[in-house]
Amino acid sequence: MENIENQLTQLQAPLEQFDEPQEKIFVIIGIGEDIYAMDAKRVLEVLKFTELSRPERLPSHIAGLFEYDGKIINVADIKSVLNIEPTPYDLNSMIVIIKVEDNIFAIMANRVLDVKRADLSNIQSVPYQTQNNFIESIYDCDTFQCSVLNLEAISSWVINHPDDGGFKNGFDLIPKDAHSLEVLHARKLEYIEKTSKNPYKILTDKDEFVSFCVAENKYCIKMNDIKGFYKLQETKMIKVPCTPDFILGLVNIKGDFICIVDIKNYFHSQKFSYNSSGTIIVLNSDEFKIGILADSISDNIQIKPDEIVSLKKQENRSELMQYVKDGEIYMIINVKEMLSNDKLFIR
Repeated sequence: MENIENQLTQLQAPLEQFDEPQEKIFVIIGIGEDIYAMDAKRVLEVLKFTELSRPERLPSHIAGLFEYDGKIINVADIKSVLNIEPTPYDLNSMIVIIKVEDNIFAIMANRVLDVKRADLSNIQSVPYQTQNNFIESIYDCDTFQCSVLNLEAISSWVINHPDDGGFKNGFDLIPKDAHSLEVLHARKLEYIEKTSKNPYKILTDKDEFVSFCVAENKYCIKMNDIKGFYKLQETKMIKVPCTPDFILGLVNIKGDFICIVDIKNYFHSQKFSYNSSGTIIVLNSDEFKIGILADSISDNIQIKPDEIVSLKKQENRSELMQYVKDGEIYMIINVKEMLSNDKLFIR
């Protein structure tokens, strides 16, 4: 990564001496099996793939959100617009931070290959027109030929494109195994340390939680314990007979039947009247397909372990803990304990 950034610095300085540049500098990236070039003047930084935030269900082309230089930005998967097979990303993938006018956003790349100085004579306009013109020209290098991305068109698409479902949700292409999640989280903490100058030892004992509301109650769940967010109104709840009152029903999400739990009833024996605008939080489990229905998703919260208060255990279980911030009480759900409780099993 330092090599790529050093090349950018070395190449851009002499180029700025020309009033009318006869050359352009391209960052060469690989997306899937294809190679693309982008104007290096638009590239702010290239980062190793890191943990992304998902405060709620995002458009299919937005894999997640990332805090860059104090601003929350979109991280987009552009494979769908380039008609590339939706192959997954891995820990070696990159996030390329781009600025187009006032819009700062990022795209995911499977790899960043090089930074090249290109003579204008080797750049040709594309011999066709499309609706969005995501490809602006063709760069003919000595050893390869690649398409040059139209970053203005891609920037507009990232901001304005409605969620049409896409042919693959960008979030689904991000690695989610336990090892990868641990590495991505560590990278995020390192980036926070680098940009905020906070000591790393302070940040390492923090975990990121998603907060949400159910009626008047506020809850938190660890980000790593969440598989995804989905709007209830985009699916259909099927009531299952002879189930406990805290089981609201089943919903079909991408071919999987998810059991929806009313946590207010589950934890406090109080029935919850849900509405169609609620959000389903699907829990991250290979063994169980369980979701929680929330009225609304709130902010992400960084919580130190020593800030969490254990509540009185019931039947030697600690499914709920407590966290207090600015006078607000949050109930933290221990997902591992909850999913191991026998009362979730329907007999």
